[in-house]
Amino acid sequence: MDISGEWTAFAGALFTLMGLSLAAAARKNADDALSWERQWRAAVGAPETVRDEEPRRRGFMLGYRFGGFFIGGIGLGLLYSAATGRAPAAPSSGREALFGGVFFIACGALLAVNAWLRRKRAPRFLDGVLLDADAPPPFGERVAASCTRAMIVLFFLFGLRLLREGLR
Repeated sequence: MDISGEWTAFAGALFTLMGLSLAAAARKNADDALSWERQWRAAVGAPETVRDEEPRRRGFMLGYRFGGFFIGGIGLGLLYSAATGRAPAAPSSGREALFGGVFFIACGALLAVNAWLRRKRAPRFLDGVLLDADAPPPFGERVAASCTRAMIVLFFLFGLRLLREGLR
């Protein structure tokens, strides 16, 4: 596979992981969005909405899942393009590859630092019940965390690959 195919495969894998992560963590993201809205309303003194949050939660979850599957579908399409050799042209000279390698390694490092700083779990509630501190996170959150780790590794590996190409 040439460098253009590798760029396309990298983008495809990254989009697939991002989409899977977004879809898997839909419940947590929906709860976070509703919590943020409640806090914002309290901060600005806006009246509380009297409607039930469950239909809104389901709507948010559906939106997150649809968005995740859409992004993942784009990623799968890019992976298919790379596998069949229909990848668009990508920068391949030494200078662009060197810059790309440094950039992707820096992105991987920033993602790794962010994941390390956020490793502690705050008190969590599931359906209004406080979860035990030792309780494992729900399945979707574990999938999303695994996708995050895979994206970090992907950034580092592709960055190293581009550095090797740029230093030839």
